[in-house]
Amino acid sequence: MQTGVPLNEARNLQVRKLEISDKNKGFVELLQQLTVCDAISDKDFEIRFQELSSLGDDHVICVIEDTSLGKIIATGSVFIEKKFIRNCGKVGHIEDVVVDRDSRGMQLGKKVLSFLADHARSVGCYKAILDCINENKAFYEKCGFKQKEIQMVKYFI
Repeated sequence: MQTGVPLNEARNLQVRKLEISDKNKGFVELLQQLTVCDAISDKDFEIRFQELSSLGDDHVICVIEDTSLGKIIATGSVFIEKKFIRNCGKVGHIEDVVVDRDSRGMQLGKKVLSFLADHARSVGCYKAILDCINENKAFYEKCGFKQKEIQMVKYFI
């Protein structure tokens, strides 16, 4: 590695949509750094991948692969909600943003968010929204998001 070259420029990073082969590149293990995510069989992964793929632009999962390692090091998703309000407008819901603990500090989260927000804008969303913990608020504000209202949740399991 050259001296003075930022780490993310010295690495071979590819920002793209999720591919079926990404299960073997640490995608599930990366999600486990974010929240509860049990092991997923190859069959179950393929079924869910095909289900999400069939939604086309209405559900997109972004990944960043370090191609020199063959490893997924960042991810996030956006799904498009179609509404009646705002002239039958659309809202992009950003979810499951995580950067591998060994790759943080390289602006990868910002790249994922940019990819997802650009996608939401390109399909006609009037806004993109996300939920986060208080500890991540400053990061999302640096990425152009602002706090609005309060999140509520009701778990069923």
